[in-house]
Amino acid sequence: MTAPTIRKINEAIAKHGIEIVKGNGYFWFADVSERETYTDVPSVMTCHLRDLSLEQWIRHVEDALNA
Repeated sequence: MTAPTIRKINEAIAKHGIEIVKGNGYFWFADVSERETYTDVPSVMTCHLRDLSLEQWIRHVEDALNA
């Protein structure tokens, strides 16, 4: 498992036109594209990126987009 960083997560999910943003006690996903097909990706309620592996962060986004 690869240790997650905001940079690594954003590099991996950039193709979806979203980025991860740190909130107060959670992380949320923001639309950075001009597309109108964006689907909300649920926030992750954790204070620490390391609570999930990089692969789990990416899977969370891809599962939400494929739902």
